[in-house]
Amino acid sequence: MALSSSSSERTATIKVSLKDWVTKATTEHTIEIQKQIITFLIRSYGSLLMASVAIFLFQGFALWGFKLSETVLKFIGAATICEIGGLLTLTIRAVFKR
Repeated sequence: MALSSSSSERTATIKVSLKDWVTKATTEHTIEIQKQIITFLIRSYGSLLMASVAIFLFQGFALWGFKLSETVLKFIGAATICEIGGLLTLTIRAVFKR
């Protein structure tokens, strides 16, 4: 008899207010959007980084006659570092603001 009373307690419906349900749904949606934004941006930043690395590899091995001046390479390197660091910092602050 104790089992039947405990099982009826387990199946009892918990009433959730509309405000709590909306808050939970909104929070879940916001988290999902944040995940999608971060995934997209990390992939984008990764591809930009790979493009910069490819330029340096083409320059270093002189593939297909690829030749850039040293000054241009320095600017590409500095721009890549600033772009990745700056944009990633701004993105994380904007997405995860408190």
